[in-house]
Amino acid sequence: MTFGYRLNVEQLMYKRASYNYEKALSKMVDVPDSIPETGKLYYFEGPGLEDDETIALCIECIIEWAASLESFVNLVWLGNKISSQEEERNYSSTIAKIKRLYQIEDLLYGDSKWKSGVEKLFAMRNYLMHYKEAITYTGFSFATKFQHEFSKNNMIKIKRDIYLAIKEIGGYFNIDCGFVDGDYDHFIYKY
Repeated sequence: MTFGYRLNVEQLMYKRASYNYEKALSKMVDVPDSIPETGKLYYFEGPGLEDDETIALCIECIIEWAASLESFVNLVWLGNKISSQEEERNYSSTIAKIKRLYQIEDLLYGDSKWKSGVEKLFAMRNYLMHYKEAITYTGFSFATKFQHEFSKNNMIKIKRDIYLAIKEIGGYFNIDCGFVDGDYDHFIYKY
């Protein structure tokens, strides 16, 4: 008798991101900002300027959601009869793999409601992991770029779009995605 197992990275990372997301949202504060053209003051909910804990929780969410979706797309890729025969390295990103999977099945990637949110997620992940540009503020008092990117509204949109992406991709390719609804499995056993 032989058996094996696969660690469900997509599920573990999604579960961890969900935990960090809830914790981060509970720590959001009213962040003051100004309209650049007029200097008019307004507020949005986001992490405090020097709140390392909430900022770290938001960073972890971005990285974990990206890891979850990337792992899930790789699972779909390997389970597809056509894509599993293709050289995976020819597709430079998770987005490229999703587009190829949709092309194989004659699905329209461009019509997906979650498309821009997923693209933004990976752009944010890449920015956080690969490049740190200095931003100069002049004039009125402005909230920082990361406070806007990690704002409560933005984090809610990203979580929604990751949820929708995994549900849609799982549905189209007949891959169980119940973990986005809280049905987690640590391992999948094969006998």
